[in-house]
Amino acid sequence: MKASLDKVVKIAEIIGSLGIVISLIFVSIQYQNNSLALQTSTANSVNANIADWYTAFFENAEASEAFMKFVSAPESVTPSERFRAIMRLHSLNLHLQNALYLEGKGVLDENLRKTISMAVYSGLGSPGFYVFWEQRKDMYTEEWRNFVEDLIQSKKDRNENLEKLFNDNDSIN
Repeated sequence: MKASLDKVVKIAEIIGSLGIVISLIFVSIQYQNNSLALQTSTANSVNANIADWYTAFFENAEASEAFMKFVSAPESVTPSERFRAIMRLHSLNLHLQNALYLEGKGVLDENLRKTISMAVYSGLGSPGFYVFWEQRKDMYTEEWRNFVEDLIQSKKDRNENLEKLFNDNDSIN
């Protein structure tokens, strides 16, 4: 009787252990699905914020014209237009800084850096960007300042491979 009871106990232990293993596999699958859902939601949110910035801004033709005027010739705008343009650039940079932060934390795909880099890099040919950056750069995180300064340096050093900069993971860690 004792031998058969021992067999039943061992079988119960094996079944219990299998139940735990199956539960852990199920939890792992749920965790992966939740991680993907979080990353997708975060990416959508970041993209929506940046798209909203562009949409709201460029729906106003007067504001768009003043902004473009500031970007190309900052000395040619009124103080009010200059202030609004700098605030618009500041707002966009806050969105981009947030995206870079989330990428560094592993919440956003690292390929987003190419998009962020191009958004900033495209403004580097404009005098208004430098006026903005010199005035506001100390208001951003050190990581964002370094990121933008690296892009500025890459623009000055035409021999540097920009693609290498886009793919350099050290710039956000």
